Amino acid sequence: MLLRVMWLQGMKPGVNRGGATDTLRRFVYIHGTAAEAEIGMVVSFGCVPISNADVLDLFERVPQGALVRIEA
Repeated sequence: MLLRVMWLQGMKPGVNRGGATDTLRRFVYIHGTAAEAEIGMVVSFGCVPISNADVLDLFERVPQGALVRIEA
């Protein structure tokens, strides 16, 4: 079971913001995971799994609608 889920929407005009290829419609999230040993490995088709402690902290600090940039 996940503690928190942060839904993501892309920002590319004509492609994202609710369109067929949008991260929101493809169910791409930032979320906690029970499999914390797999953090940093490619184990999904786009989600960003982070530790449960980190997702609880992030959820409290990032307001809804905030711009998020994810870098490798």
